[in-house]
Amino acid sequence: MKRIYGTEERGQSLLEMALVLPVLLIILAGLLDIGRLYYAYVAIKDAAGEGATFAAIHPEESYRTELYNRIQSASGGLVQIDPALVKVDCPVIATGATVTVTVGYSFTVATPLVNAIVPDGVIPLRAVASEVILAGEMTP
Repeated sequence: MKRIYGTEERGQSLLEMALVLPVLLIILAGLLDIGRLYYAYVAIKDAAGEGATFAAIHPEESYRTELYNRIQSASGGLVQIDPALVKVDCPVIATGATVTVTVGYSFTVATPLVNAIVPDGVIPLRAVASEVILAGEMTP
């Protein structure tokens, strides 16, 4: 009887692929979530910096709506920042005083496995930026 090599292992590679593929897909989805998380953090950090710069030029309360608009536009559009999660701290409106802008964001995880680990599937992010109030009026 003639024996053909490799016939006993015909289904082995298919079985190995079927066992390894779900693990690889979960790892890939987790990496995509990490990339999205980093993007969201950079966006709110940029938004906080833009907000602090604008608040240093216009620290008055009358400019808050424009400040929120600047913060939202600085986030890049993909990250929608809720104005309720933006806090402007300016104890004294005077030249040389510090204004601090804090921007919060709730990042929703998309990977099912990580979603089960993280409470409610939401990771709270926060970025803080401070600037010194400038003298005089400047155009934005």
